[in-house]
Amino acid sequence: MANKTQRYYRSLYEIAAAVNSVRIPEGVLDSMAKTVSEALEAKGCSIMLLSADRKVLLHTAAYGLSDWYVRKGPVSADKSISLALEGKPVAILNAAEDERVQYREQAKQEGIASMLSAPMLFKGDVVGVIRVYTAKQHYFTRSEMYFVQEVANLGTIALERARELEQCFIDVDKLEEGRRQFVRFLSIVAHDLQSPLVATQSILSYIADGYTGDITDGQKDLLQRGIRRIDELLMLITDLLDVPRIEAGQLVREMQEVSLNGVIKQAVVGLDNVARQKGIELRIELPENSPRVYASSRRLQQVLINLISNAINYTRDGMVIVRVKEHENEIAVEVTDTGIGVPPDELPKIFDDFFRGRKAGKKGTGLGLSISKRIVEAHGGKLWAESPCPETGVGSKFTFTVPKNGRLGRNPG
Repeated sequence: MANKTQRYYRSLYEIAAAVNSVRIPEGVLDSMAKTVSEALEAKGCSIMLLSADRKVLLHTAAYGLSDWYVRKGPVSADKSISLALEGKPVAILNAAEDERVQYREQAKQEGIASMLSAPMLFKGDVVGVIRVYTAKQHYFTRSEMYFVQEVANLGTIALERARELEQCFIDVDKLEEGRRQFVRFLSIVAHDLQSPLVATQSILSYIADGYTGDITDGQKDLLQRGIRRIDELLMLITDLLDVPRIEAGQLVREMQEVSLNGVIKQAVVGLDNVARQKGIELRIELPENSPRVYASSRRLQQVLINLISNAINYTRDGMVIVRVKEHENEIAVEVTDTGIGVPPDELPKIFDDFFRGRKAGKKGTGLGLSISKRIVEAHGGKLWAESPCPETGVGSKFTFTVPKNGRLGRNPG
């Protein structure tokens, strides 16, 4: 008796562990049916879920039963499980002759002698039945009934977790579709705004340059302010148009084998002067033999310009370092600074669309880092941030990777 009790508790523990660790409900229920059969030394076990109209039970998992028996026909809510559907276990000693059994002849052919059915309850309602089958007539003891009922309760938890998980997937899909629609809407609006803004800017520039007649210094200043504001709007529009282009996979057409050193050198052109004017040292550390990567040179430059510009903007004094490191399967590019850093509560959000940190100031669209992340991921790499920089304990460190032999990885042979 003690051995049986230990076996039951061990089996319950194994099933509980499966419910908590396995995300695929079918796998949990299959494992459950097998564990119950082995614990009771029974012929087999099945788990059946009640249909929406509560008239039919649908086989969801089974162990120790032949396929033809499992598929013998629809299992109605018959008398053999009527008590189970009321929330109570029900045992049948002679399945081949008991009139409460729907498929008596099939049970006899399958070699089933006795049955035990226990309800699977969720919030007071029966949602299914777990049924145990024996090859010899068997009087189910109270402890066996208790064990099977506890397994049924664990099965209900597994089903509920599966339903919650399914609802989460549905919700995520809805959110993703909503995001895609929003991005498409922004793309259309941005595209429609671009042409009239460019035309308006041209007209303002024409007036500011005096082609329509003399204007006062005050008028010229106002016109130039308007031109700068339009520049900012056009930059925002470019960013908004970038998002759907990247997500649509347009970067793939731009990719070719390029020198990473060459890409970095092109990206820092002009930024060294900006750093110098702020009294900041911009240091570039490149390997002697330039790594070759399969990439869009223009887009990687866009990422580098964004990261280096941010590093310069948020560094009052000290230095900004751009460093390349080669690893076994990838190449990492690091941009570190001695600047003000990123607050810990903002670090997880900095790659979100339109996120602007407390220290970001007024300029910018809040899309630069999110677009950079999309570009890097389109190359098969990753982009992340650390603040403070782990090596120096100050400032920030932004790192992105690109795979080695990217072209071979995309198109083998």
